Amino acid sequence: MKRLPKTEVVIIGLGAAGGIAAHVLTEAGRNVVAIEVGDDLSSARFIKEMDEIAGNGGTNHMGEPLVNRSVPTWRPNEQTQAGDPLRPALTMNGVGGSSVHYGGVSWRLYPDDFTIRTSTIERYGEKALPEGSAVVDWPFTYDDLEPWYDKVEYAIGVSGEASNPFDPPRSRPYPMPPLRRKGWNLFAHEKLKALGLHPFPQPTAINSEPYGGRPACSYCGYCSGYGCWNDSKGSTLVTTIPLARATGKLEIRTRARVTRILIDAEGKASGVRYIDVQGQECEQPAAIVILSAFVYENVRRLLLSTSEKFPNGLANNARQVGKYFITQAYTIVNGQYDDVDVKAFTGAGAQGTAFEDYYGDNFDHSGLGFIRGANIATFSESRPIGGALARPPHVPSWGPGFKQWLSKGIRSVQGIAAQMEVLPYHGNYLDLDPQKKDDIGEPVIRATFDHYDNEHRMRDFLEGKLTAIHKAMGASHVWTAVRAPAAAVFVHTYGGTRMGKDPKTSVVDEYCMAHEVPNLAIMGSSPFPSSGGRNPTETIQAISWRAADYIARNFDRLAA
Repeated sequence: MKRLPKTEVVIIGLGAAGGIAAHVLTEAGRNVVAIEVGDDLSSARFIKEMDEIAGNGGTNHMGEPLVNRSVPTWRPNEQTQAGDPLRPALTMNGVGGSSVHYGGVSWRLYPDDFTIRTSTIERYGEKALPEGSAVVDWPFTYDDLEPWYDKVEYAIGVSGEASNPFDPPRSRPYPMPPLRRKGWNLFAHEKLKALGLHPFPQPTAINSEPYGGRPACSYCGYCSGYGCWNDSKGSTLVTTIPLARATGKLEIRTRARVTRILIDAEGKASGVRYIDVQGQECEQPAAIVILSAFVYENVRRLLLSTSEKFPNGLANNARQVGKYFITQAYTIVNGQYDDVDVKAFTGAGAQGTAFEDYYGDNFDHSGLGFIRGANIATFSESRPIGGALARPPHVPSWGPGFKQWLSKGIRSVQGIAAQMEVLPYHGNYLDLDPQKKDDIGEPVIRATFDHYDNEHRMRDFLEGKLTAIHKAMGASHVWTAVRAPAAAVFVHTYGGTRMGKDPKTSVVDEYCMAHEVPNLAIMGSSPFPSSGGRNPTETIQAISWRAADYIARNFDRLAA
């Protein structure tokens, strides 16, 4: 065992959350060692990977060396044996984490996303909360988090405009105007507005103009699922991590796989054990440990870090680690618009037109049988194979009819997607699979997860709305293209280390510090008490900035 000199902070996973924390703590003068299981990435690599087959979610070329070798298993409930492993999740290994290959959509949550329980009861009564759900308010409000949203947007660079009438107040305008408007997104914007809806351009962490020493987007068409070849996407790889490196106080160890979080005799975190690139087992002592990996790995590291003081896993004496797992649900309804070229084969998927008339509690749910709703958006960034697979049901899948459609109709089909909020439930959770192990013999995560009546009714409602909207916009054919089941690829995942004020019902406090281990911080989306219906990355980063600032201001006390 190689024992290394003690550092002030060790970060496990240098991605969207860890990349923010590293920046804040090094700026505060703290020495940080970041342990990252993947490589140190660069745009020189990304330009070689602009390949539709390699970049699809079924292969996940960015999921080595860990993600693809530790794919979770899934079962809908405790009465069902675990089925086949999930498809490789669209998470990745490498400096910058999933902020490297995410689509760049950069949302804040709404005020009522933070007060979901209180807001629902005040408007509809407590009986509106679905049976079996575990809906709670967050331990802070939108107003508490707004200054940190602002810091994130200006640090990573977000393009957008404050034209969504439902959005809450903001301290400053977006740093940049929206990405360009053209083709399907502009067509849809005009049609949706004519229908009385409230469309607006999605905010994106992609440069619409030069910003932060990085160029504007080239609209290459390889964005979602790919690293950015010219650094215009605001991943932490090219924004906050370089700032942390420049301080001289950040040391990054790549191809290093953390196996345990260590504790001392008092039950405080004392560092980590990991396997380095040469296969040697090492110990890195630290005054403060930050666990900032993806949801599955955050939960897995805690459950595997057992000891005499924590026999059920680190920070898990209250048996809350793994509870209330959530993954958002999706439905996509396609339309074919004869004689309209939707121009979907260039640009970023994030440069869509969104409308949130059916988001959260923006509409009256009385008599609908469900609560909450969805972010709804058009999207682009089609590629030839994906475009061909989006054929209408009446078009044959092969032969002359298929070829004729490819030559004339493929450019006229496009979708509207609803990203649905899924509630937390007592029956949905993560634990260690009792049978399946990864490549080094550790149990993988098992997800026990299903959708309930609230989600089924919401999906039916939204599909009806999207179908009617397509028809009203002039589509000649309309069909549901994607109705993602509970066992779909878990992309936007939440929970497992819920934040809250009560140590009996949560794992971390409002600053992401573990109730049971006062010098252990857990960042990412695993502390989310609920998901909202928007993409999580900007909220992950705002929470991480707020938590890292708290650590910096209270370092001596926390490290004592």
